[in-house]
Amino acid sequence: MSVSKMEKLTVILPHDEVDAVLRRLMRLGTVSLSREEAGELTAAGLDPGAAAKAAAQAARIDAVLPLLTKRSHRKKPLFSIPVPFDPTEFKQSGDEEKAWKTVFEVEKVTERTAALKARLAEEDALMQSLIPYLDFKFSLDDKGTKTAVLLLGSLPAGIKQERIEALASEIGFVAEILSSDSRGVYLAVVTHRQTEQDTLRALSALGFLKASIPKTNGHATAIFDAAQSRANKIKSDMERLDARLDVLAENLTEVEILSDLAHTALLTEQNKAVLLSTKKCAVLTGWCPTRERERVSRALDRVAAAYEFSPPAEGDDVPVLLQNNPYARNFEWVLGMYSYPRYGKFDPTFIMSIFYFLIFGLMFADAGYGLTLVIACFGAVRWLHPREGMKRFLLMFGYCGISCIIFGVIFGSYFGNFPLAFMQNVLELAPEEMPNLALIPSLEANVAILFDPIQNPMGFLVVSLAFGALHLLAGMAVRAYVLCREGHPLTALFDIGSYWALFAGIGTVFFHRTVGIILIAVGVVAIVATQGRHKRGVAGKIIGGLGGLYSLINYASDLLSYSRILALGLAAGVIAQVVNILATMKGASFIGFLIMIVVFIVGHLLNLVINVLGTFVHTSRLQYIEFFGKFYEDGGSPFNPMKVSDKYATDVSEELENEAAEPAAAPQAP
Repeated sequence: MSVSKMEKLTVILPHDEVDAVLRRLMRLGTVSLSREEAGELTAAGLDPGAAAKAAAQAARIDAVLPLLTKRSHRKKPLFSIPVPFDPTEFKQSGDEEKAWKTVFEVEKVTERTAALKARLAEEDALMQSLIPYLDFKFSLDDKGTKTAVLLLGSLPAGIKQERIEALASEIGFVAEILSSDSRGVYLAVVTHRQTEQDTLRALSALGFLKASIPKTNGHATAIFDAAQSRANKIKSDMERLDARLDVLAENLTEVEILSDLAHTALLTEQNKAVLLSTKKCAVLTGWCPTRERERVSRALDRVAAAYEFSPPAEGDDVPVLLQNNPYARNFEWVLGMYSYPRYGKFDPTFIMSIFYFLIFGLMFADAGYGLTLVIACFGAVRWLHPREGMKRFLLMFGYCGISCIIFGVIFGSYFGNFPLAFMQNVLELAPEEMPNLALIPSLEANVAILFDPIQNPMGFLVVSLAFGALHLLAGMAVRAYVLCREGHPLTALFDIGSYWALFAGIGTVFFHRTVGIILIAVGVVAIVATQGRHKRGVAGKIIGGLGGLYSLINYASDLLSYSRILALGLAAGVIAQVVNILATMKGASFIGFLIMIVVFIVGHLLNLVINVLGTFVHTSRLQYIEFFGKFYEDGGSPFNPMKVSDKYATDVSEELENEAAEPAAAPQAP
């Protein structure tokens, strides 16, 4: 429920210690680098080519990973679980060398496969061009005789043989149709050399195209068989290469670890670009949470570096690290979707998480859907071991599912009205035989403890607005607390207390008229007297006071926004009732039970997905607009510490040795 205190870290170190210091701090994950004005210093740029080299190595590894992942028979979990490893052991055991050899060999196999595919395409093209002429009995390179010439080619599909024969008689050539298909009619033409051009012009008028057969010798069948033999040999070679990839895919884990090491090296080089430098030393500046100061100090004490911690100065852009209990921490990402609070200001995550929990459950008040969320979300966290970000996402919806269960029991919603629909349409119970558990009975029998929102929407609207009023008052209370903490108690009294007096009077007048009117009068006088206190002149103060009174319209508008709780709740309930009607309409027959199961699962699953999304959006909107609008000071930059790459593997080594987080240079490919 607070923003972690930060200290500015400044480190001066020799150039040859930069890598070691950066790797240590990245492994700690507690320091965020800041980009300072250069002044008399220059950008470090210790090795301009190192970043490009590191990027090339990382890209080289990443290029083969998808292929290995696709071929691997390793069990693929829904969420990737980082593999624990020790960088030193990974190097000394030879696994790093094996991973690089795997990368090199996959590259060779890929390159060889691409070349074979190109050759196979050439052979296939040759065979396709020969298929129409397989019945031709002469050599394809036959040049004819001294007086006759041979022409091979095709005419468009649909040209009749009679037309060809008529043209042959007219010009004086011999044509034999070799084959035909949907693309054309293939023929061999023998004509006198003196009439060759006349023959070509006449045939061209019909759409004749000379055969585009590659230069080759021999009969079409012999050439086709030779090409097919070569194609089969190429396919056999490709199958062997394909089988080799399956073997190489067994080293997927080692290559994934190598990828993380390569990306860590790349991140190190990128972080260097932020440093400033002299001829012999580099200067690192960043931010560190105060609670992590000891860990950072121990890491820096092991290298040749001078460092100091200092409090933030005025005007510093201090990053924000939220500090909440395990429950509220799951709602921090919702706050991050809006904006982080400015450094040193109030963090509303804990209070927001309570109201988020309540409003989400009120909007989606259904015990069946809530139980589904709880099982799905907490089960995924328990058995699928998602990463931290996804884990927080799932836990938040899991907690909101608990709220849905609570309000679902209160309002008697179990997958909508499924218990009642089942008893009425399947068990065929009479109305007087169905239970009525309502403390405030509605017009029809139900299993609600309080009331059924669909049968009593006005009651549900009152509950929604009551929660809205509580939410708004909580926002005003936070504003009063912030003002008092900043040393402005009178401002809190005037700007918050006067409105509270008015609201208290409005609420009390329905129970005790005299007391309510007195409180309303006190509130109105206080608002008019204090809200224009910063204006100049009597007239300005009066106008300002009346403007403060006019702002009650804004509070009324904010309160009416909470009617969306009613809208979302009724929408989910009505859709669920429609699904239940369709599911139980066939009664207690065998076919009816099958239809009920299918319709129940599909219909309620769709309703769950749609309304979880809508409830999330509108619950967030009430926090961002109505609640935060009363007190929130945003504009903070999230704390983004330097970290090693851990997409596939987690470094579990105990010692922060210089070599531990540094991948060896890629060996030369054989």
